Amino acid sequence: MRTKNELYRAALRQVASRRQRAVTQAQERRARALAALPRLGELEAQVQSLGLRTMELAAKGAPQAERQAVAEQRRQTQEELRQLLAQNGYGPQSLEPRYTCPDCQDTGMVNGRLCPCVGKLARQLRWKEISEETPLSLCSFESMDLSLYPDAIDPATGENIRALMRDNLAYLQAYAREFDMKNANLLIYGNAGLGKTHAALAIAKTVLEKGFNVVYICAQNLFSQLERERFADSCPLLEAVMEADLLILDDLGTEYVNPYMASCFYNILNTRILENRPTIYTTNIVDGKAFEVRYTEKIASRLGGSCEPVLFLGQDIRGLKSRM
Repeated sequence: MRTKNELYRAALRQVASRRQRAVTQAQERRARALAALPRLGELEAQVQSLGLRTMELAAKGAPQAERQAVAEQRRQTQEELRQLLAQNGYGPQSLEPRYTCPDCQDTGMVNGRLCPCVGKLARQLRWKEISEETPLSLCSFESMDLSLYPDAIDPATGENIRALMRDNLAYLQAYAREFDMKNANLLIYGNAGLGKTHAALAIAKTVLEKGFNVVYICAQNLFSQLERERFADSCPLLEAVMEADLLILDDLGTEYVNPYMASCFYNILNTRILENRPTIYTTNIVDGKAFEVRYTEKIASRLGGSCEPVLFLGQDIRGLKSRM
């Protein structure tokens, strides 16, 4: 998982590559046109020469009539050039580079600032990263079938399961659709196979499309990699997790817990709270006491006090689908 800066550097490299490709292809088209139309080179040279002559006359303060005569000659030469190209199937811009982004002409910069096309590319790269680990493109709220949640009362909570899940999914969809940096932290919890990861990925997909920097990672992968890089000079993964506009830490409870892992977890949790960066946690742990025993009272308290709980109820949907 790359940091935001790494993604933008990669995006700028892609933009530079696009520009080089556009320029090279234009040069090849021009070379073919010059080979087929010898008159083309002559007319282009005349247009350039007459342009320089116009500037020289203006700099010398030459009479207006003389300047107008040269300007008219240049205009006529340009018209002859245009007709030559048109008669041979070339448009006005056929021999110019065809840039992907017309705003920055594939330089990545507009008026001294990064072009929006660079940010778009960076988001596409993040999308690709997440898609390599998850079925991101297949996850949406529309594909979550409420009929798979029982229209029955949950004995432990007294809630109608389907009604609760309808409300939960509507809330999470609005959370994603209206996302900004003021969004709350969420703890999505419930037994395995109820769609928690699917919902989290649907949120990631929507928020990415809105232009935010989203990092999605499984807890097991995050903490095992942090353990491996424990003594490294730098840790890009930790930086990416800390700086994300939205961090989705999936499947808490699957990772190996030791004092170093607990320290990393608290550091991530606490830093993102202090910097007002929204985080979504998902877990199969439904017993608060079990969570506290696993992660310490300090972490459980900090997490519970900073998150809005979203309880998923029902039966194992993955199991139901596999039997259909």
